[in-house]
Amino acid sequence: MELDFLLLISWFLITSIISISVLIICKPSEIELSLEQLQKMFKNYWIHIFVGILAIFSKIIVDNIDRSLMVNDQLDMTELIFSVEGKSVLFFQETLRNNILDIILTHFYVVGLMTTTFCTFIFPLYFDDRKMANRVSTSILWSYFLAVPFFLFFNVRVTGDYIAEMDTIAYDLSPEINSWFQTIDTFSNGMPSLHVALPLSALMVLRHWKQEEWKKFQKFLFFMISLTIFSILYLGIHWILDILAGFVIAKLAVSISNKTNETFWTYIYKKLSPN
Repeated sequence: MELDFLLLISWFLITSIISISVLIICKPSEIELSLEQLQKMFKNYWIHIFVGILAIFSKIIVDNIDRSLMVNDQLDMTELIFSVEGKSVLFFQETLRNNILDIILTHFYVVGLMTTTFCTFIFPLYFDDRKMANRVSTSILWSYFLAVPFFLFFNVRVTGDYIAEMDTIAYDLSPEINSWFQTIDTFSNGMPSLHVALPLSALMVLRHWKQEEWKKFQKFLFFMISLTIFSILYLGIHWILDILAGFVIAKLAVSISNKTNETFWTYIYKKLSPN
């Protein structure tokens, strides 16, 4: 139990250090980092933070529902995915397998997702760009909402759990890490990959509305998405089709967000901050 706690603390500490570094390196040139800026973020964007927290709790609820539904074998669509792409991910893992990569990519899988999600969400809030904060937040929310029906009714197991010769490297690196994943992961929400869909939807929004500005941050997101795709294939977590589905979900989320963004936030502001 103590080791589990220390592991989580170390992951959150590394995430915090990287996230702060990203804010410093990628910040707009005209804005200075300050404690006052942080205070303004909580004051001006508490609604965004509140909506983000609700989304996190909704994911926990969806996972619990999914665990109940998974007793119905008819919801397991992994065989269908396997029939399309076979053991291509096994070839990828076996060709590149390395003990050092096992360790580095397992920790990146956890820290990378937390860092990318946190930075993507916080960046426009901290630098006080309300329009971008609205657009990025809405695109992320739509990515998640579009994925929920798949998580509940189109269950796809992780590759290392389905292909007998393949290892679930990230889940089995140590007993402590395995115990943590057993607590938070259903191992059946592969399709689509939110590791790809969430940051990609935000990147698409930034490239459309902030093509010249925030270039460093866009490069950071592109790098993190690319490394994430490599990691989740190597670690025995996602199928190639999961990743492609993540691209499709991101594109749909951005398209829907463009049409609903203004209406959504106008409604939220009226409900949560009527004055």
